[in-house]
Amino acid sequence: MHGLHAMTKRPHFDPDPDIIRSAWRLIEGHGEKALREATRYQNAMIRKGDPRGISLWWSIGEAIKELRRTKRAPHEPLN
Repeated sequence: MHGLHAMTKRPHFDPDPDIIRSAWRLIEGHGEKALREATRYQNAMIRKGDPRGISLWWSIGEAIKELRRTKRAPHEPLN
């Protein structure tokens, strides 16, 4: 049962300062459309075949979701 619980958890969020800063800039510049913008850039990296770019923009998208999240489990720290 423990293994099943682990699979349902949110992906690990890596708090790299550059990723967080980029996510905040997208939120400030694009508001509610920030995640859509990050996804657009990630799709561009997919078309280019750039795995590092894909990973970077995926991380920025995850950071945007984390920074916008309002509900937390009791054990989770605030961002």
